[in-house]
Amino acid sequence: MPHDDARDVALDPRTMTPEWYARETRLAHMLPYVSLVDDQTVRTRVNELFRCIRLDGVNSYTTDDAYLDKVTALFARIIAQLGPEFSYYVHKVSKAIKPDLDPIREDSFAGEVDRHWRAKLATSGLRDKTLTLTVIHRPPPKSLLPFLSRSAPDRLKEETRKRLQRLGEAVNVFLSGLAELKPRLLSAESGELVGFLGALNTGTELPLYPANTYGFLSVNVANTRVTFHGDHFELSEGVVGHRYGKSFTIGEYSEGTSCTMFDMLNLPVDMIVTHSFTPINSNLMAGRIKRQKRQMQASQDAALSLMEALDIAADDLEAKRQSFGEHHMVVTIFCDTLDELQTLSAEIVNAAAAEGVKMIGERVAAKAHYLSQHPGNQPKRVRASAITNRNFADFAAFHRTQLGKPAQKTPWGKVITYLPTPEQSAYRLSYHEQGSPDKEPTSGHTLIMGRPGSGKSVLSAFLMTQARRAGARIFVFDYRLGMEMAVRANGGRYASLKAGQPTGLNPLWTETDARGTAWLSDWLATLLYRADKPLTPAQTNRIQEVVRQNAQASNPALRNWRDFASLFVSTDDGGDLHQRLLEWTEDGRYGWIFGQSLEDTFSLKGDVVAGGKFDVTCKKRNVVSGNTQRVTQFCNRGLTQKQAEKLVSGFKQFVVTGK
Repeated sequence: MPHDDARDVALDPRTMTPEWYARETRLAHMLPYVSLVDDQTVRTRVNELFRCIRLDGVNSYTTDDAYLDKVTALFARIIAQLGPEFSYYVHKVSKAIKPDLDPIREDSFAGEVDRHWRAKLATSGLRDKTLTLTVIHRPPPKSLLPFLSRSAPDRLKEETRKRLQRLGEAVNVFLSGLAELKPRLLSAESGELVGFLGALNTGTELPLYPANTYGFLSVNVANTRVTFHGDHFELSEGVVGHRYGKSFTIGEYSEGTSCTMFDMLNLPVDMIVTHSFTPINSNLMAGRIKRQKRQMQASQDAALSLMEALDIAADDLEAKRQSFGEHHMVVTIFCDTLDELQTLSAEIVNAAAAEGVKMIGERVAAKAHYLSQHPGNQPKRVRASAITNRNFADFAAFHRTQLGKPAQKTPWGKVITYLPTPEQSAYRLSYHEQGSPDKEPTSGHTLIMGRPGSGKSVLSAFLMTQARRAGARIFVFDYRLGMEMAVRANGGRYASLKAGQPTGLNPLWTETDARGTAWLSDWLATLLYRADKPLTPAQTNRIQEVVRQNAQASNPALRNWRDFASLFVSTDDGGDLHQRLLEWTEDGRYGWIFGQSLEDTFSLKGDVVAGGKFDVTCKKRNVVSGNTQRVTQFCNRGLTQKQAEKLVSGFKQFVVTGK
């Protein structure tokens, strides 16, 4: 109804509406939807029945080409097997992503980085898209019921039951065959089914529910007012307010197709890409091919390559290697201003031209292109062309960037951060495999690879800082000091191991309980191992005895490497063990590692702890390179033992490897 202050004074006295309002064609009258047969099935005006399958899709940027081709070939085979009884729509509806990151509220370096990052994400125009496959069961030929007959309702009911069964079988084939893409049926009860159909009008998918049981479903789907102005249209008085849009279709097809050819149609704007495919009976298609060949021969057409292509198509059709169908593609964009619409229109045309496809926007057929997006509106397709089922599968490839695991499916119960993707989408980062905050944490491994200088340490530092969102306790083992600045900025402690400088490590001081002595015995046996002269059983037993004696020392000051080595003097091995241990005492060549420290002062306190540059080979190359791992093992041992009780109490930790 108009406002009281409506400027148009030429109102109908009975309806209080402008005179043109009665002549306006309602959007609901141009939509094909009649009713809901059940919670998942829609009936159209020509008695077609369809169901909609929502797919997660596959990331074409990170998946092997062989797998992409496998999925495409599977989709094409299913279409060929089901035959001309069904037709198909594939819709890709783009929508904005609003990163739902919990802010790091602390007044710190991590909080400041987080504020800048969330502001950057908010202005990056990140997009996601929904993939929806619509399977339409076409009414059998000559199936018109004599509705004037008294038995017509019963016959319609029985026919619908049989067709629903057949439609269900076809849908189950797709659900089973495309199981790796996580398909699911849309339902009216959830608001997704009608909401998806309504999104084809506005480019914005919102939950919609049927208003009543007996009215036309088209009335519920018509959620806006569309006014056409030449080659574009204007939306008003609807759920998305005032917007502009334009529809494009294929004017000329490319010579060949690939499953990634339309992956570049990812603009930072609300957009719908619609592919429809109506299979053609094999006999009819064979007749069309023969007729085309006769026409070319009669006109002495010089396009020999086209003649060869027709021969190949006829052979594939007769051998049932391929099927054919009428394909129609529409790309519709929605913008807030006409200037933006003009700019994005050029990008659409250029993106398609890069793949050899000519996209056009027509003035005369603009209305038909817009309405042909709706499943069941096949008569509105004014530029449908015959292509193979494999071509259609390439055009409508189920490619979509995965968003990653939501917070409720991660062990920490938090999304660490969002990372933009090359497809202008976003990925929720999680260090763990899928899990639950209420269950035992799943495995967590993150590998960062790249060339020297490509930013691996910077990225690791950023992810470490973002992990403060989950309250994670961070331990960093840094190979080349690349993380030192970030660790100190986060208020962390940073210690480095450098050749010739005391490390503050002394396992003889810390490993005194039963578990510690068992570990220390094995560790020392590994530390003192020589490939040219392995330890004897007697030497191994002696190490265990001395380790126990060291743990039982009444004076802790005796737990130093000089006194420890002296306990091996009496070993009946010609002084072999004693000499090996002397290298690790205070005056030995490795004394700076353990021998120059009495108490173990290597601190693991704080929320961020780092150890940097395990540089034990820089002065004498290869002198102690074999023992680098031993030092790291002890650091890890101290981390495991000292933090065990805190981990049980619920501390969260992870290790970011700088190497």
